[in-house]
Amino acid sequence: MRIRGQRGAVAARVEPWSLLRDVVLPGAVAGMLGAFAMALLACACTGVLQGAPWRPALLTAGLFFRQGAAQGAEAVLLGLLIHFAVAGGMATGFALLLPRKGTAVVALLLGLLYSLAMWGVMTRLILPFGSPPLSREDPSALLLLLHLAFGAALGTVPAVRRVLTRVDLLRHRLLALRAAPR
Repeated sequence: MRIRGQRGAVAARVEPWSLLRDVVLPGAVAGMLGAFAMALLACACTGVLQGAPWRPALLTAGLFFRQGAAQGAEAVLLGLLIHFAVAGGMATGFALLLPRKGTAVVALLLGLLYSLAMWGVMTRLILPFGSPPLSREDPSALLLLLHLAFGAALGTVPAVRRVLTRVDLLRHRLLALRAAPR
């Protein structure tokens, strides 16, 4: 009986909402999964179609290389860094907007809608001004596929939240055990 009471007291100490546990970390995890899926698909598609799998990263680096002269490993790494940073930020924004008590199906559908909205904004507003080399390539159809993959990855936010909540509960239980008198 005493153990059950301690568990209830520990569960009460776990915060119902935490910015780090419910927004930042799930957004970062979903963003990295989505960015990895996008990068993998983009490299595979351009590798098959153009024979240069590193071309998407070079075009993304066009944010800093405005004339399209991005070459070498440094430009590829810069493009990947930009891609993963933007994906992490966008996924964190999605995690902030996603209701806490949602199901995985709702998160998947909202993630797909969110990614379609991002695709529209990216292809029509941001790319022409942000990365002229990528805009000149006009990869709208490929970007649609990539953004749908990103939206599917956003559907993992509720699962990551559940895992992090369980880890937080376990952490509080271990702290309570350590503080319990012997």
